[in-house]
Amino acid sequence: MTPSVDSKLLDALAGLDAGANMEVVQRTRRAVMVAANRMREGELRARRNLGMMLLAVGMLLMFLTPTLWVMSEDMFNGGHWLDSPTLTALLVMTVAPAIFAAVVAQWSNRTRRERA
Repeated sequence: MTPSVDSKLLDALAGLDAGANMEVVQRTRRAVMVAANRMREGELRARRNLGMMLLAVGMLLMFLTPTLWVMSEDMFNGGHWLDSPTLTALLVMTVAPAIFAAVVAQWSNRTRRERA
């Protein structure tokens, strides 16, 4: 009493069923293409985020440079830390990066939610 053997199963196991092999090849190719597209999108997103961060830091430095200049000029010309222009410049130089950090954190959270 021999069990019945499915000839299609034997052909597939022996590698003789080209149709079954093509299905596996196509499924694998699709999976690899999807993974490659995801990687490419991730690289583009990372590059875009880096560019935006460099732009933002450059703009912050451009914004704070005149304030730093005024503050240092006042200090080198015999000014004191408690003079109103120096205190105002110090306040601006303290508050502006804090606002910048809050904006960056909000932007980062928004992009994280969009990706999820």
